[in-house]
Amino acid sequence: MALTSIAGGARDAVAVEKPPERVGDAATLMEPIEVVGSHIRKIDAETQHPVLTIERAELLRTGLTDIGDILQTLTANGRTQNRNNNNDGNGELRVNLRSLGSNRTLVLVNGQRWAAALDGGVDLSAIPLALVERIEVLKDGASAIYGSDAIAGVVNVVTRRDFTGTELGAYVGQYEQGDGQRRSYDLTFGRGGDGWNAVVGLEYEHYDPVLAGSRAISSVPAPGIPPEGTGSSVTPYTTFLLDGGNAMLRLIEGRPGTSPDDFRAYDRRHDTYNYQPTNYLQTPAGRKAVFAQGRYEISPSLALVADLLYNRRTSSQQLAPPTVLLSPYVSTPDSLLEISSENVYNPFGRTAVLAQRRFVEAGPRRRDDTVDTKRVHLGLDGLLSIAGHDVSWGADATFIRADQHSQTDPYFDNRSLALAVGPSFRDADGVARCGTPDAPVAGCVPLNLFGPPGSITPEMLAYIGRTTHERLRADLSDFSLHASGNLFELPAGAVGVAAGLEHRGNRGYDRLDALIRSGNANGGGAGLTDSTSGSDRVDEAYVEFDVPLLKERPFAHSLDFSVASRYSHYSEFGSTTNSQFGLRWRPVEDVLVRGNYSEGFRAPSLLELFAGAQVAYGQMFDPCAASNDPSPPVAARCRALGVPPDVEDPESAEVVAGGNPDLKPETATTRTLGLVYSPRWLEGLQASLDWYRIQLRGSIQTVLAEDVLEGCYQGGNTSRCNQIQRAGDGTLTRVLQRPANLPGGLETEGFDFALLHRRSTSLGDFTWRWENSYVSYFGEIGQRERLAPMPDGSVAMGNVVGLNSPGYGVIWRLRSVLALNWQRGPWSATVAARYFSSIKEDCSGVIYRAASLGQPSYRKLCSDPDRFADLDGSGVGQAAPRNRVGSTTFFDLDLGWTAPWSGRFTLGVRNALDHDPPVAYSDGFRGFFSDYDLPGRYWYASYRQRF
Repeated sequence: MALTSIAGGARDAVAVEKPPERVGDAATLMEPIEVVGSHIRKIDAETQHPVLTIERAELLRTGLTDIGDILQTLTANGRTQNRNNNNDGNGELRVNLRSLGSNRTLVLVNGQRWAAALDGGVDLSAIPLALVERIEVLKDGASAIYGSDAIAGVVNVVTRRDFTGTELGAYVGQYEQGDGQRRSYDLTFGRGGDGWNAVVGLEYEHYDPVLAGSRAISSVPAPGIPPEGTGSSVTPYTTFLLDGGNAMLRLIEGRPGTSPDDFRAYDRRHDTYNYQPTNYLQTPAGRKAVFAQGRYEISPSLALVADLLYNRRTSSQQLAPPTVLLSPYVSTPDSLLEISSENVYNPFGRTAVLAQRRFVEAGPRRRDDTVDTKRVHLGLDGLLSIAGHDVSWGADATFIRADQHSQTDPYFDNRSLALAVGPSFRDADGVARCGTPDAPVAGCVPLNLFGPPGSITPEMLAYIGRTTHERLRADLSDFSLHASGNLFELPAGAVGVAAGLEHRGNRGYDRLDALIRSGNANGGGAGLTDSTSGSDRVDEAYVEFDVPLLKERPFAHSLDFSVASRYSHYSEFGSTTNSQFGLRWRPVEDVLVRGNYSEGFRAPSLLELFAGAQVAYGQMFDPCAASNDPSPPVAARCRALGVPPDVEDPESAEVVAGGNPDLKPETATTRTLGLVYSPRWLEGLQASLDWYRIQLRGSIQTVLAEDVLEGCYQGGNTSRCNQIQRAGDGTLTRVLQRPANLPGGLETEGFDFALLHRRSTSLGDFTWRWENSYVSYFGEIGQRERLAPMPDGSVAMGNVVGLNSPGYGVIWRLRSVLALNWQRGPWSATVAARYFSSIKEDCSGVIYRAASLGQPSYRKLCSDPDRFADLDGSGVGQAAPRNRVGSTTFFDLDLGWTAPWSGRFTLGVRNALDHDPPVAYSDGFRGFFSDYDLPGRYWYASYRQRF
C-alpha cells in the first residue's frame, strides 16, 4: 500500500496511506512500478500489505541526517541500536520493526538484499542519505517474497536513479549545551541522454560526542542517589587482601602508601567511584561515502544497470578508566596474579592474594571502529514478448563486503602484570627493577599498586599496557534471475505473475587479538575468547500470482487476491517452502479491506551458529547450595542429578558463551487485516486501521547462565541440565551459555492506526497527520498467562507489554506521533509531538542501595517499593519492587523557506520544550532509555541548492 510520511520539519517519519488518484483516466499515462511486498509490476500501487513510503523531501525535513535515525522514529519500531548506546553499543544504526529484533527485519536496496552483520542485523549507517530517493517500509511478513529474515517486515531503500542536475547540501546542528555538534555535507551530480543516465555523489558527516557527566540525569549511576552509594567498588585506590588476612584494605587519602600505618579497612558504603562522567552519553561518529549508479540501454528491449558504493564509518565508545583484578581466579598457567611480599612497593612484607584497582592514570577505556562497506551491483533489464504478452525480465549480481577494524585500549597483559607485581628490588642507582639481584627481569618495570592515584607512572603503563586489534568481515554474494508479466486477461483485469531463481552466499569472520585469545587480557573483563568464522549458502525459487476476481460490481468495486510461494534449500538446514495468501477488496470506491496470511522463515545467523567460545569467570548462585536453602522440589532435582546436599556456592565458576551449531531455523506465521477509508465526500481525509499477529516458533535467544541453572533445577529442563558441569564433590564449575530455540516461541499482536487530513485554505495548505502503533500482546505463543507451565518445565513470562523485562527488553504499549504541517508559497512550518507510553521496570537495585546505605527515604524513588509477587510459580510471594517510568512526549518545530534561486533554508529544533526524559533505574548506562531524546534542545540549520 503506497503511503507517505509527514511533510514537515523536525519530526518523526510518520506515515499514512496516500489517497488514490481520482483524475479521470490519468492512470493510463502511468508506468507500471514494483512496490515492496511484491515482484509483480503494476499500475495500482495499493496491495494487500500495509506499506508506507517516505519520499526524499520528507526525509530531508526530519532534521536527521541518517536513514537509521529516521527509521527509528517510526511508531512501529521497537528499542533499537543507536548512538545513545555506549556501553551496550558499537556505532551501528539499526531498525527493529515490531520489537522482534533487528535480525528479523530485512533490508533491501532497490529490491536487492543488503549485507547483514555476523549477528544478522543490518547497519543502516552504511547507506548514505544523499543516495536515497525514497524508503518503503513493509509492515508484514514477506518470506515467501524475499526469503529469510523478513519476519517483522521489510525496509526497501530506493536510490536516485533518475536524478539530473547538481545538488549541494550542508547541515549543522548541536545541543544548546554546546555539545553533540553534527555536520553533514553532500554533493550529487546527475546527467542523462537518449537511452542513458548516470548519477554520482559524495557525502561527509561528523558527530561530536556528548559526555554523560554533562547531563544531571546521567552524571551518576542512579539518579537521585549520591554517587558514593551507587558507584563502583573498584576505585583509583587499590583494594587488597593480604595472605592470612580477613579484611580488604585500602590507602588512607593523603598518605604515600610506604608504611602499613598508611592503610585502613575498606568501607563498601563510602569507598566507591563514580564511573559515569567520562562515559559517552551520545557516541561520536563520522562517515565518508562515494557512490555512482548508471543505466545504459543497449537496445530498446535491453539495458545494463550498474551501482557502486563505498562507505567508511568511524565511531567510538568510551568508558571509565580500566579496572584491573589480581586474583587466583583470573590467573592462567603462565601468569600468577598476586602481589609478591618481595615487591619493592609492598610495605607489608606479606603477599596480597587479591587486589583490584581502577587505573585512572591510563585514561578512559576506548574502542575505535572503522568500517569500510563496498557494494557492487551489475544487472540486465530486459523486455520480451511471449505469445503476445510483454514480459519484463532481469538478471542481477550483487557483491557486498563490510570490513571492520576495531582498536581497543588500554588492556593489560597478565603475563607482564605478573612480573611487574612479582619480586623486585632497587639497583645501585636506586632504580626499581623486576626480579632479584641475582636474576633480574630485563625490560620489566615494577608496578606500584600501594600508592595514591598518580603513583602508576607512564613507564609502568607502557610495560604492562596493550592495544588490541579485532578484524571482522561480512560478505554477501547474491545472483538472481527473475521475470514478471501478465498471463491472461479476466473480466476484472489481467492475471499477473512473477517468478525467479536466486543463489545467495554469506561468509564472515571475527578475528580477535592474540592477547584476547590467550585469556591474558586484564582491564576489560575479556576472558578467554575464540575467534569466529562461518559461511552458508542458499538456493531459492519463487513464484507469485496476482488474480483480479471482480471489478465494478455491487459490493465489489474491486476484488482480487494474490498468492506466492518460495522454495529454499540451505547448506546448513536443508529445504523449506514458505507461502502467503493475500486479499484486497473494495466493496465501494471509498473503502479498502486488505488481509494477508504468510509463512515466515529465518535461518540462524553466522554468529548464532559459529561464535567462538568466550570464557568469563565470576561468582555464581548455585540453586543446589545448602546456604541458598533450596525448596523441596529443587532439592529433589539436585539429589536426582547427583549433587550432594552439603554443596556450597563456588568461589568462582566459568561461564562459557558461544555459538550453537545445532540450532534450527525459526518459522513464523503472520496474519494481518486492515481497513482503509478515503471518503469522497471529504476530500483529503484518509484513515487506516491494521491488525497484526505474528507467531514465531523456535525463536532463537541466548539463554543466560542463571536461566540455565534455573531451568534445570527449578524447571526440570533436561537440555539445560546438560549445559552444567560440576566437580567431583558437586561444586559448580562451568555453565554453558549459548543460543537456543525456545520451545515457547514468541508472539506479538497489535494495531496500527493512522489518520491524514489535507486542507487548502486562503491561509495556506495544511496537513494534519496522526500515526499510532499499539501493542496488545508480546510474549510466548498462545498468549499464555504469567507463570503458566511451559513444555520444557519452565514457566511463562506472560504478556510483557509495558515492561522492561529480561530477554525482551522495553516493549512500549503505544507509540504515537501527531504533526501539523503548513505551507504557503515558499514558506513552510511544522509542529510535531512524539509520544512514548509508560514502562514498568524492576526497582530492586534502588531498594538494595537504600538498605545498604541505611537511607529508607530512597525507597520512595520506586513507585511501588513494597510490591510482592510470585516470581517462580511456587505460590510464595517474594519481594518484587517496581518503578513506573512515566509516559513522555517530545515536541519538534521547524521553519523552511525556498529561495527564488532554487535554494532552500531550514531552521529547526528537536525537543523544543527542553523536556528531560523520565528516569529509568533499569538502564544503568544512561539513567533513561536510549530511544528517548537527550536532555536539552537540539537546534539545526540546513541549506540545499539545486543547479
